[in-house]
Amino acid sequence: RAEVVAQADAALAAALAACDGEAREAERTVAELSARHADALARRAAGLAELGAVGARFDAARAAAGLDADELRSLLAAEPERHAGVGQPRAGASAQGRGESIAALVEQIGTRERAVALADALVAERARLVAEHVAACTSPTEALVDAAQVPALAAAATVADTRAAKLAAELRADGDARARRDAALAAIGVEEQAVEVDRVLGDVIGSHDGKLFRSFAQSLTLDALLAVANSHLEELAPRYQLERVPRHDLELQVIDRDLGGEVRSVQSLSGGESFLVSLALALGLSSMSAQDVRVRTLLIDEGFGTLDPSTLDSALAVLDRLQATGRQVGVISHVPALVERVGAHVRIIQRGGGRSEVLVAEA
Repeated sequence: RAEVVAQADAALAAALAACDGEAREAERTVAELSARHADALARRAAGLAELGAVGARFDAARAAAGLDADELRSLLAAEPERHAGVGQPRAGASAQGRGESIAALVEQIGTRERAVALADALVAERARLVAEHVAACTSPTEALVDAAQVPALAAAATVADTRAAKLAAELRADGDARARRDAALAAIGVEEQAVEVDRVLGDVIGSHDGKLFRSFAQSLTLDALLAVANSHLEELAPRYQLERVPRHDLELQVIDRDLGGEVRSVQSLSGGESFLVSLALALGLSSMSAQDVRVRTLLIDEGFGTLDPSTLDSALAVLDRLQATGRQVGVISHVPALVERVGAHVRIIQRGGGRSEVLVAEA
């Protein structure tokens, strides 16, 4: 809005300047023409006054010469040579002097009459120019140069300047408010980061039954367990990797690397895959025993029957390496292939009638 008002002010100022210039030019032209017109009128009046004076002197000279108006009119209508011939028989040398005086008066009268005619023509021309200029100034295309509109335009410019100043003040106040708001938001963000840890601890520890705190602590332990279990899962089933479900502290999901990192539920795993994942978790849990408590024995009950031969070999290889570290690994299974792989084993043979025979084979 300030930009629009500024543009309007600039256009209005330019229009006012143009109007002022044209008005001053028009006033100068009118003043010049008026001065010329007044000068022409003054010269005409002077010419008329002088013509009257000449006429008065002419009448006085005619009367002094003893000529009446009709006789003088007849003499003026005659040829100049006739003027001299007519005057000589009547008065001699005095008649010749009167003829010369009359000729001079006639010449002066002609000069004055021509001056008056020229003044009248000049006055008429100036009057015509003034009328044309007035008509041109009052045409619709130049109505803005009318002097009566200048006060209205000046008042409109003043109102526009006042509104522009008001809008500029509002813009400055808005900018200051925005700056204070940004500073307050930045300070709030810093404070929120500072209290985030306290807020989380308050949400966790503040539970009346302690369930949230237990879940939080167990989730930390579960993260450590998953880190160890995934290292074993790299050997058992490199295709999968375990992780916690977001926003669920104690729930697990698997990442299928063969499917481009697709996230799957643990319930979507097959029996053999579930066994391998469980075995990796069990191995990781045994690795996380306390410093003063060492887990030396690991018992595995069933599950090997769900594995294909290749996967079974991989699982047994991991168990062999675990046994090589000094731990005892016990396997309970009905898979015949385990008998060949496990040197020391205990076989239970049913004899019927509720009787069984136990056979111990040492490696």
